[in-house]
Amino acid sequence: MTTKPRLLTGDRPTGRLHLGHYVGSLANRVRLQYQYESFFIIADLHTLTTKPEPNYIKEIPTFIRETVLDYLSVGIDPEVSAIFVQSAIPETYQLNLLFEMLVTVPRLERIPSLKDMARDANMDTMPFGLLGYPVLQAVDILLPRANVVPVGRDNQSHVELAREIARKFNNLYGDVFPEPEAVIGDVPLLVGTDGQSKMSKSLGNAIYLSDDAQTVDEKVRAMYTDPKRLRATDPGTVEGNPVFIYHDAFNPSKAEVDDLKERYRQGKVGDVEVKKKLAIAINNFLEPIREKRAYFLAHPTLPNDALANGIKRVQAEAKSTMELVREKTGLGYSSNFFADEVDIFGEYD
Repeated sequence: MTTKPRLLTGDRPTGRLHLGHYVGSLANRVRLQYQYESFFIIADLHTLTTKPEPNYIKEIPTFIRETVLDYLSVGIDPEVSAIFVQSAIPETYQLNLLFEMLVTVPRLERIPSLKDMARDANMDTMPFGLLGYPVLQAVDILLPRANVVPVGRDNQSHVELAREIARKFNNLYGDVFPEPEAVIGDVPLLVGTDGQSKMSKSLGNAIYLSDDAQTVDEKVRAMYTDPKRLRATDPGTVEGNPVFIYHDAFNPSKAEVDDLKERYRQGKVGDVEVKKKLAIAINNFLEPIREKRAYFLAHPTLPNDALANGIKRVQAEAKSTMELVREKTGLGYSSNFFADEVDIFGEYD
C-alpha cells in the first residue's frame, strides 16, 4: 500500500474567508486534498501574536465556525482531509518549547515578513511571541510530520526555517521529522474592490464567500474602475482595472469578457453594464457555495463532526510524534511513568 505524502496549510481565524482566499489558496487545496494526506489547520494561537487583547480572543470561536463552514462549502472533504484547531492539540505547546531551543534570535530576525506583520499591527516593538511566530509555524508543519506546505513566495522563508529546525533536531537526537518542501505556485493576488491593495479582511475591500446576492451587487456597483474615464463614451483602460481583473477570474464566458473589454477600450460600454455583468458572474460562481453553506447550517452536526473528527485525528498524530520525540531526546516521560510500580528514586535514607 502506497502512503501519500502529507500536506499542511491553513488560515488564522480572524474573519470570514473571501474571494481572494479562494483564488489564492482554497481552490488549490480542494484539488490537492486528493493527491496528499491533507491537514488544514485553523491557527487560532497565531492570532495572539498580533491580537492578544480579550475582545479579539472572544471573536475567535465565531471565526473558527465561519472558517469551517467556508472550508466545507468550497469543497474541502472531511472524509479525506483533517480540519482541526491549533489550540486543541496540547502537544503544540510542548513541541514549541523544544523547538525554541533550536533556533537563535538573529536567525528569526532575518525573516522579512515579521517586520511587516509588526508594522501592519501598529507595533512599535516586536513581542517575543511574534518573533517566535515562525517557530510555532514549524510546529504546525512538523507535528503531523507534513512533507509539503503550499505557500506564497512571501512565506517561503517560514518553511525554510521549519526545514532547518527539522534538520537540527534530527542531527541532534535522531530522525523523527521530514524536511518539508514549500510548494510555491503562481498564487494570484486578487486586488480589493477599492483597487488600492490586495483583498483583505481588515481593509473592508473584500467580497466574502458567504455574501448574499444583494450584498455582492452592492459591492460590485461601488467597485473602483478607471479614474480617468468620466463618461461612458470615453475610451477606458482595461489593464489593471479591478472590474476586469474580476471578470477574468470569475466570468466563465471568455467571449463576453473579450467583448466587454473591446467596447470598453472604444468607449462603447459604460461601467454600469460592465459591473452588472460582473455581479451576475460572481453570484453565479458563489451560488453553489451558498447552497452548500445553507445545507451545513441546517445540519450543524455535520460541521461539528467534521471538526471533531479532524481534531481527534491530529491529536492521535501529535501524540505519536511526541512519543518519538521523547524517545529520541530522553526528555519527558510517558503517561505511565509515575505509576505505582515505577520507583524513579529508589531507596534512600
